[in-house]
Amino acid sequence: MPDGKRRGRAGRPGAGPLVRATALLALGGACTEGASWFLQWRYPDRPVAPDLLLDALPYIEPARLLTSVAIFAAVVLFAIHAWRHEPQRIPDFVAMLAVMYLMRSVLLVLTPLANARDGLPAQFPLFQYGMFPSGHTAVVVLCAMWVDRRTAPGVKRVAVSLALVVCLGLLLAHSHYAIDIAGGALLAYFVDREWRRGWLLEPVKRLVAPGEST
Repeated sequence: MPDGKRRGRAGRPGAGPLVRATALLALGGACTEGASWFLQWRYPDRPVAPDLLLDALPYIEPARLLTSVAIFAAVVLFAIHAWRHEPQRIPDFVAMLAVMYLMRSVLLVLTPLANARDGLPAQFPLFQYGMFPSGHTAVVVLCAMWVDRRTAPGVKRVAVSLALVVCLGLLLAHSHYAIDIAGGALLAYFVDREWRRGWLLEPVKRLVAPGEST
């Protein structure tokens, strides 16, 4: 059967792959939240690390709101782009986000650092006790990487700009250490590259692949 029909009518993703990918994303979110609370329970007095960029840049509290708006805009922009141009790949995109969060949940517990600005209320209600790597950086970098420059050059420029705004906003709001942002970007790059060219994520790719008709 042609791939388009396995994915759903008019190139839309089939229900099965999307449901499985969404369930995996929920698991990734739950694991990340669990890792965050584990740090709070196991290391309640986590140290605040010195950071060269945070010391050099001014603290601008309104940047917290700017960061939140930019993250939301980046996700919505990519969702619209994916639905219009690559709907058959939506389960893949959701699964890659899930893998990113699952990997982040493991990395979080390896580096128990306090919030970059001690005593600062959490910018985001979830995942508030974990620092490295930055999941929000990873999300916006993935969204920017997934937009094909040849298909939508304008969307690509906006997505990259939003990713840069998020990274700068996280620094100015002291919501993350600089190394968290670098780690989030590298995690996004690893997940995307491994999905496209590697073998490590093959079990996940098979999980969200459309079922073959007999």
